[in-house]
Amino acid sequence: MPLKVGQNLDSKELEIIKSLESKTRIKDQALILLSYRQRSRSELSQRLKEKGHGQKVIESLLDEFESKGYINDSDFANMYATHLVEKKMTGKIAVRNKFFPHNIPDHILNPIIDKLYVSNPPLDLVKSIIEKRLQMRKRTPKEKSRLVNLLKRKGFVWDEIEPAINNIDWNE
Repeated sequence: MPLKVGQNLDSKELEIIKSLESKTRIKDQALILLSYRQRSRSELSQRLKEKGHGQKVIESLLDEFESKGYINDSDFANMYATHLVEKKMTGKIAVRNKFFPHNIPDHILNPIIDKLYVSNPPLDLVKSIIEKRLQMRKRTPKEKSRLVNLLKRKGFVWDEIEPAINNIDWNE
């Protein structure tokens, strides 16, 4: 419905125009957020809520985006988990913790994480972190303790840390 200068609108027409404007604005904001990087449905919903949009409008937009393939929790989980494991060299515990805010269901997340840790065994990740760290530092008992704490913070469990740590002479 084209508008003309001086045209009078009744309240119903005005509400329709406001609703269309609101939908356009939220869609633009969502597309801007997605232009920076891929996001999970939950993360995008949270960001749009913070901008003051209503839940109904957000849900309808997210459904539209999912049907068009703009957002996909499985693709997001695969991309993010791959980054955490291969680039950040993170253990399973830390990877799972990083996914809490994204509300990715376990039936999507578990196979992705399992597949990543088959191609990137935790022991190999631990060994490469240790090698990188020990290039710059001495092999003292104090450094061993620091290294174990670092690996625990990175989400590795003792069963993954112990074999790599015990193969090093710590008395240099």
